[in-house]
Amino acid sequence: MTTSPYQDKPSPWSSHSRILSYLQALPEKSKVFDVGTASGMLARRGNSSLRYFGVESNAEWATSASPFYEKLWNCSFDEMQNEDLKGYDAIVLGDVLEHMANPEIALKRLVELQSSGSLFIISVPNVANIWVRLHLLTGNFDYAERGILDRTHLRFFTRKSLIGLVENCGLDIDSINVTPIPLELISNFFNTSVGKFTHGIFASITSSFPTLLGYQFIVKAKKI
Repeated sequence: MTTSPYQDKPSPWSSHSRILSYLQALPEKSKVFDVGTASGMLARRGNSSLRYFGVESNAEWATSASPFYEKLWNCSFDEMQNEDLKGYDAIVLGDVLEHMANPEIALKRLVELQSSGSLFIISVPNVANIWVRLHLLTGNFDYAERGILDRTHLRFFTRKSLIGLVENCGLDIDSINVTPIPLELISNFFNTSVGKFTHGIFASITSSFPTLLGYQFIVKAKKI
């Protein structure tokens, strides 16, 4: 049995919480398209007044997620028909672009099929994180089962390269936020009151040094 590696990240500093907060501001009945639903966190935890659609290539994950979506396609993004990709108020690509061989082509396709003003929310891991930099200094670039160097990642992004990608695809960036390392997934200590306080301090420090300490970047942008 395949288990989804994408655990819910409930901390207020996580990409999941940030993305959900952006969607919270959308008007009722807005159509949201979730690229790579995994187990369906977005629709399961999100604003229930919105209409959720999604695509997920993993059959098991798609089965788990489908009850929370108005419609979910179990196929790869490249197999989607243009007609099914049109007309959304918001597109979410949460930790998806790094898994694509040609993220520029995929993002441009999505942008071209939406109306002006459509919201795009994109998160990617920061390959320039200090942990990766230190490993490179010692001559190591080892893939792992999850995280920044997840072995399924095909592309890597820095803050600068992410901005370039988003702007080149015809989007106007509204904000860029950074997330700290998800310490609550590393140790249960960070789920205690003292641990959460410590995590909050680390999150503040991360905001001051985003390119060095950031775990993920989250872009909120709109089609020009």
